[in-house]
Amino acid sequence: MRMQPNESPGRFKVAALRTLLMVCLVSALVGCQGELLPQEANGAYLLFRQGLLAGDTDAVYGFLSEDTKQVFDDRVKTLQDMSEQIVRFLPQVDQKLARSQTGVELLKKHDIKDGADLFKILYQDKAIEVSDGLEVGSGIRFPGGVEFNEEETEAVIVTWANDQFHLVLEEDGIWRVASWKDDARDKTAWILSNQESLEKTIQDLISEEKKEIDTVIKYLLAQEQKRASRGDKN
Repeated sequence: MRMQPNESPGRFKVAALRTLLMVCLVSALVGCQGELLPQEANGAYLLFRQGLLAGDTDAVYGFLSEDTKQVFDDRVKTLQDMSEQIVRFLPQVDQKLARSQTGVELLKKHDIKDGADLFKILYQDKAIEVSDGLEVGSGIRFPGGVEFNEEETEAVIVTWANDQFHLVLEEDGIWRVASWKDDARDKTAWILSNQESLEKTIQDLISEEKKEIDTVIKYLLAQEQKRASRGDKN
């Protein structure tokens, strides 16, 4: 590169030094280290973080606590139950619309069999725009970025952005993120809401059918009484 008259080699050295210092600072804040172990709270969080930044839904789901995963499993079971109710109680002509309105059609459309499948569908389009600021901010604060309870079965990870992640040590010896449970409930609340609406629709249909049956029975009883009355007169 040809230097302009007002530039000097010293200026380029200073700029290069600043760049090198920035790289070192970013590396230190993010927490460059050896192999990350999920048996350690900080390692598990950083592996979870790697999955988030890479858009790897399998890795992210793998580091969610069992309680959080159970939310997604339960919602899949709810969708499956609704599918059975639609077939059992609704007229065939209304079933396609009901599957669309309740979200049941997702089961077949995306071949959803368990909570992991549902998680991918709900989060696969939630890509994170990665930036230097995000990478630094999501790193573990040092010192004091990891706090344990007395039994060392729960931990809170504090990032440089001052976000907090609650982790739990599970039976398999792996630390997993428990602080996404509320988000899991929020993301799947529509399934429970649709279940309530479907059940109300079914109850209304059953009530209408019962009224129709009662009307028919009353009519038949009235006819029988008339025939009996005529028989007595004869």
